[in-house]
Amino acid sequence: MLINNIVTTMSKYVFKNIVSETLLIPLYMRAKESRRTDSAIIRDKFAEQLVEQIDSDYTNLDGAKLSEIGCVVRSWYFDNVVKRFIHSHKRPIVVNVGCGLDTRAQRVGDIDDVVFYEMDLPEVIKLRRKLIPETENDRYLSASLLETEWMDRLRKAHPDDDFIFVIEGVLMYFYENQVKSFLQNMAQRFPHSELWFDVCGKGARHKMLKPDSLRTHKAEIRSGFSDGHLPEKWIKNMELIEQKSYMSFFRSRWGFFFGHIMGHFPKICFKFSSLLGYKLN
Repeated sequence: MLINNIVTTMSKYVFKNIVSETLLIPLYMRAKESRRTDSAIIRDKFAEQLVEQIDSDYTNLDGAKLSEIGCVVRSWYFDNVVKRFIHSHKRPIVVNVGCGLDTRAQRVGDIDDVVFYEMDLPEVIKLRRKLIPETENDRYLSASLLETEWMDRLRKAHPDDDFIFVIEGVLMYFYENQVKSFLQNMAQRFPHSELWFDVCGKGARHKMLKPDSLRTHKAEIRSGFSDGHLPEKWIKNMELIEQKSYMSFFRSRWGFFFGHIMGHFPKICFKFSSLLGYKLN
């Protein structure tokens, strides 16, 4: 699955929603990683192209070293999760909730019988359509994750298919009651599916402990939790598959303290961030 018609002219874009604007952070970090001359965690030529198309000042992100490695580890992790799901299910449907300008469908590969859905707010989907034309196997949904109409449309369109939902770099911008409501709505509509997402821990809500890419940004960290079993208490049919620390992967890239010391203490790392997967039974 290739992007054959990426727009080749510079695009000046002013985001109306400050949270939508944060899509530039993972996009730039993937592009920067992809340009490494040594061994890169992820290669994303499409991200490299897209960064060139959007006229923005990315220099303030060059000093965000922890976010730089965190964003690419997260993308690498969820890419592998999606690949495993695709290869272990007969009728996989991959839904990227809060997709931004992610290019997972292209990174995962040219798999003709797999349908991807990219869902985000209307202004993001409008920009995405301009830069990355929609295809038959990579379809777009314009909605908020707090709405349920898009969920019902998906369920009706694929009544017998197997769903995996990836919500990457999104839930921390919502209040806990909103996150809880979203997960409840998903659990009601998509039993026997999988949900994978990242969260900030309680500690990351403090201004000085926010992700370094957000410390000068107006977007707020509004929720987070450290115990991956908490959603199981909210929703009866939600079962934790795994909870992982970012720093348990690619430890040499995190540096001595974060990789070789903190990486051995996942429960401490969970106080700041987690990568999580759940089954909906």
